[in-house]
Amino acid sequence: MFKRPLFPSILLASALSAGAATAQVTPSDVRDLAGARAAGAESELASRGYVTAGGRTGDDRKWTYWWNATRGVCLSVATMNGRYDSIVSTPAADCRQGGGGVSYQPDPPFRPDGGGYREHIALICYGEGEKLSNEYRSGYEWDRDKRRYVPRSGYELTRKDYETSVSIQIDGGVGRIRPAKSMLPPMHGASDGGWYDIDGLSVSRDTISGRFKLNGLNRPKMTINRQSGRITLEGLTEFRGTCDAMDADRKF
Repeated sequence: MFKRPLFPSILLASALSAGAATAQVTPSDVRDLAGARAAGAESELASRGYVTAGGRTGDDRKWTYWWNATRGVCLSVATMNGRYDSIVSTPAADCRQGGGGVSYQPDPPFRPDGGGYREHIALICYGEGEKLSNEYRSGYEWDRDKRRYVPRSGYELTRKDYETSVSIQIDGGVGRIRPAKSMLPPMHGASDGGWYDIDGLSVSRDTISGRFKLNGLNRPKMTINRQSGRITLEGLTEFRGTCDAMDADRKF
């Protein structure tokens, strides 16, 4: 009886095995940049510790490589029509670094005793709140001395409602928060590309808390419930919302 050669099956199994070994994922700390305009996203990658490591150009898109020495991550970023079409991890060799496997590994489980483990959390939180706003207003007011309406104009401090989002990044005992521009008061302190350091950061299994300084008087307190995902910012700037992790396989 004629026996069919085993070579095609072996080759197919090898190809599938190789494909699984090189499966690409989007690291959690850059997932929010997918679809962003390339001009702004490049500076954002740099602020997150990535440096350019070359690239190449195809017929309809351009690929650039970004290396993060702290995390040991090499990114392959595809740009199409001026926007980031995809962001995936790729072997360190693509960034001209040593090693051959996929450099990004999922974060290990949370361990409350520390044990040298630096927990990395990246969140995007959507919600609503209010802030102090300095608005110019003009109109007429009743003048009791003149007994008639007279024109009045000037800046007035009011509270303004908004719907927006905030981004949060935590690496071990260090954290930072990026409020949307619509949340910022008229007078606010300098930031690092829109990011403010979280002071007094406390991370436990159930709660994340701390404060950040927008100006001398405005230091909102941040509290996140890790079970429900609810976040509150309490201060002269207020915010209430729900956070989602930028990791697709878990909450946070």
